[in-house]
Amino acid sequence: MLFSSITFLVFFLPITLTLYYVLPNRIWKNMVLFIVSLLFYAWGEPKFVFLMLASIVFNYIIGLRLENDSKWKKPLLAFAILANIGVLFIFKYLGFTCKIIDILLTSLKLQPLTALNLVMPIGISFYTFQEISYLVDVYRNPGLAQKNLLKLGLYITFFPQLIAGPIVRYHDINEQIESRKESIPQFANGLERFILGLSKKILIANSMAIVADKIYEAQIMSYGTYLSWIAAIAYTLQIYYDFSGYSDMAIGLARMFGFELLENFNYPYAASSITDFWKRWHISLTNFFRDYVYIPLGGNRKGKARTILNRFIVFFTTGLWHGAAFNFVLWGLAHGTLMTAERSLVKNEQSIKENRSFINRFASTTLNVLHRAFTLLAVLLLWVLFRTGTKDSIKIALKMFGVNCAIFGEQAKSIIPNPLLPMSLDAKFFILASIGILFSFPWWRKIKFFYSKNEVMSTILMAVKYFSLGCLLLLCYANLADNSYNPFIYFRF
Repeated sequence: MLFSSITFLVFFLPITLTLYYVLPNRIWKNMVLFIVSLLFYAWGEPKFVFLMLASIVFNYIIGLRLENDSKWKKPLLAFAILANIGVLFIFKYLGFTCKIIDILLTSLKLQPLTALNLVMPIGISFYTFQEISYLVDVYRNPGLAQKNLLKLGLYITFFPQLIAGPIVRYHDINEQIESRKESIPQFANGLERFILGLSKKILIANSMAIVADKIYEAQIMSYGTYLSWIAAIAYTLQIYYDFSGYSDMAIGLARMFGFELLENFNYPYAASSITDFWKRWHISLTNFFRDYVYIPLGGNRKGKARTILNRFIVFFTTGLWHGAAFNFVLWGLAHGTLMTAERSLVKNEQSIKENRSFINRFASTTLNVLHRAFTLLAVLLLWVLFRTGTKDSIKIALKMFGVNCAIFGEQAKSIIPNPLLPMSLDAKFFILASIGILFSFPWWRKIKFFYSKNEVMSTILMAVKYFSLGCLLLLCYANLADNSYNPFIYFRF
């Protein structure tokens, strides 16, 4: 079930909120949230609910053992992490691994393996990481071990973040499960955040998806430089507004039930470098790999070579987390390579910034502008790899810069095979794309800060905000009623 669906908005959410707020105490409220979270998951994956329940019981037992068994703590933790990753591997990576083995066997002229087509449980990458977070947190601080199976189950299954994050770490939310206080201002703020996320998903991401999909699903030689850039920009906006919109909805929903989840996006396309981009994009995933992979491997404490190796391990796993395919791995490693390269330039640029002469101030400003432009261009081009795969991404990237792909031995065509594509590139698309680009940057914060000091203007801005939210909500319902095209990229992760 998607948050951006009529079923969720008209039936599931109102019924859940009503049940939650009519119940008298925390125990019953947690029970309702746990049950509706299982129902939410079962709506799309009924058979995998039992897998999730088994994993909850397994990690609950291991957590208790980690609290009480000091002698075997480290082997027990290693076993439990391997068991959780093993389940993830079977459903998500076993088929990919078999394909790699088949390539090797075929090259050796041996009989390939039987193809495996396992269905991947929705959200397994997210809730597996949360289970690992729980085990590691209990290992480091045994006092965090959860004695109540229901509360641990709620942590893992909590429906706002179950299928698409943010990845919630146990030590960030365990106290909120035990005791939290709902309030009208918090609920209102959560509703505002939910409407904003819903608007980002339905009005912008879905509109961008139509154009990106139609171009990328056409024959590669049937479109030129112009449409290559349109597709790249559309997908760049789609994946940001799709995922950040879903994170906004998750954070907003959690606030309606008294929970505070950490932010997951902070205007990543305004980043000044690749390093800065990863501090702003999918923040919960970045922090997870930093705290549970990079730092345990030694971080930057074991010399330059080891630091670079640790960084590449993190980006390799980041790419692999996104999908069992070579393009995701290459996408992650490319980001790691760019980050390593820019780190080597920091010292030279720092010396320029420290020199406060006019020439060096100008050079510093120029470098900053170039860095931001290069970062945005690199991110956009790597999204092409992320979206189209290793086979076509290089051809499309070359096409974007006017290089004729006939050099690959293909003959160009003069027509677009999908007649609906020109109809999608209408005024509505360009208006929404312009709005999407505009609000990818936090310029509005300065306006808000400036006018917040004026009581009259602050009141006007507040009225404009609520009027805009109401209009956005009506537009979302109108779009859902009129259009069934409602994809969600991170379902497959």
